[in-house]
Amino acid sequence: MALTIPTLFLLLFLSSKFPCSTAQTWIKSGYWFSGSELPVTDINSPLFTHLIWAFAGLNSSTYQLSISSSDAQSFSTFTPTVKQKNPTVTTLLSIGGGSANSSTFSSMVSQSGFRKSFIESSMKTARSYGFNGLDFCWVSASTSSEMTNMATLFDEWRLAIKSESANSSRSQLILTMAVKFSPDHYNASFPIESIKKNLDWVHVIAYDYYMPSWWNYTAAFSALYDPGGEVSTEYGINAWIDGGLSANKLVLGLPFYGYAWTLVNPNDSAVGALAKGPAITNFGSMSYKNLKAYMQRYGAVSEYNATYVVNYCVIGSSWIAYDDVEVVKIKVAYAKKMNLLGYFVWQVPYDDENWVLSSQAAQEDEKDPRNKRHFLLLVILLPTAATVTLVLVSVTCGYVPPEYVKCGIYSTKSDVYSFGVLLLQIISGKRSNCLHGLHENLTLLEYAYDLWKCGKGMEFMDPSLDDTNSSCKLVRCMQIALLCVQENPANRPSMLELSSMLKNETVAMNTPKRPAFSTRRDEDEVQVQESTSQQEIWSVGDVSFTQTEAR
Repeated sequence: MALTIPTLFLLLFLSSKFPCSTAQTWIKSGYWFSGSELPVTDINSPLFTHLIWAFAGLNSSTYQLSISSSDAQSFSTFTPTVKQKNPTVTTLLSIGGGSANSSTFSSMVSQSGFRKSFIESSMKTARSYGFNGLDFCWVSASTSSEMTNMATLFDEWRLAIKSESANSSRSQLILTMAVKFSPDHYNASFPIESIKKNLDWVHVIAYDYYMPSWWNYTAAFSALYDPGGEVSTEYGINAWIDGGLSANKLVLGLPFYGYAWTLVNPNDSAVGALAKGPAITNFGSMSYKNLKAYMQRYGAVSEYNATYVVNYCVIGSSWIAYDDVEVVKIKVAYAKKMNLLGYFVWQVPYDDENWVLSSQAAQEDEKDPRNKRHFLLLVILLPTAATVTLVLVSVTCGYVPPEYVKCGIYSTKSDVYSFGVLLLQIISGKRSNCLHGLHENLTLLEYAYDLWKCGKGMEFMDPSLDDTNSSCKLVRCMQIALLCVQENPANRPSMLELSSMLKNETVAMNTPKRPAFSTRRDEDEVQVQESTSQQEIWSVGDVSFTQTEAR
């Protein structure tokens, strides 16, 4: 069928909303402290990807986790409660905290038997109460021996998590840690190599650089920058990266509170002004919602210091430093610029009743161009006699099948290919337009195939998924998806076959070959250029249709 006029088709394929990460989504995490006045039921969980219950204690005799009787109710119902508003939210159990007995933790990491008891208890507790992961919060470790023992703990913890997952066919528990803003802590350094190898990410405590109880000058206690010093978030993040920890293992801390100093001279109110201890509260600390209410009561005006990136206000002789909406916006943008994995807030209940800070941080994530990348395919059709010339201007491969990318044709199984890509994204929580794997050099399809082939399919899965009671196991779904994304349409299942495989786990399946767009080939694969059957193709080139049977 000849065309008489040029035709322009602009096909815009929208990518999925899965964030670009080699291991997880863009993290929007928040700690909920068990002593909080905000009930778990009131948490606005849709604003977060991860919520962390803090803190479990550590028994000084058995080195097993302990939960106080006053915390038992919120602890046991935390996961199902926050999932009511956000079924996809991931929950972690944090162990330790700033008030934890450091000597107990030091003793625990020092001996193999103590570590074993701790590890087994932590995993059992997390599984029993529906937590998807564990967060280690021992921020007072300060000696070289403690750091060395901590590294050993992480090695053993990760091995135990892998073993438990393999034996139970459940996804591996997430393992994270809260760390100081810089890897160099007192006279020791955090065990970066062990962290790289064993932890999914770390929560960087990018605040409390200064406190009015021990610093007699007003200060930006969570300064993003400090042109004249080394105590700033920028310095700490660069120190972690320079020390060998990948940026996508770092989650930036945002304080949802402020500190109040008492000015020596109320007329001298700049950052760095002489002060004489805390103001307003015993230690000077104030939650964001309380300090904003305090400011409103006295009609205080917020000031912004761009040098350190901090908000502050003066009320009489009280000087209050805090992060308001504009600072949160800048810090989230900084995390994106540095390719960090995300942010966390300390703590969720400190936000105001309108969730102003949490909403601002989440909105900044939605503005991220990495979350709005498109698959843009511009196809120009020009008439020449009885045919049409195809000009492929640009393409980013996502859901688009290889036969269309390479030849400008659709097959009757093109939609099967797209379904396979989508299924891999769903079970992994990863995007198809990012690189994955240990060296971040594999497409999502290649990464899935390599893990499936070596029997490590569960390492590919989103930790929030649990197939214990499912008739179609995750690894089977993975194999089905890999069959869908074969290079040759003839090697893909039909839609009827696909439906049957998903419904019935006894249906036999072929063994997948390497997926489409793979840059490598298996040694046992026959390296031939497979052509697509003309009877399977709907050709854009001659604008004709082939009669096909229902699938």
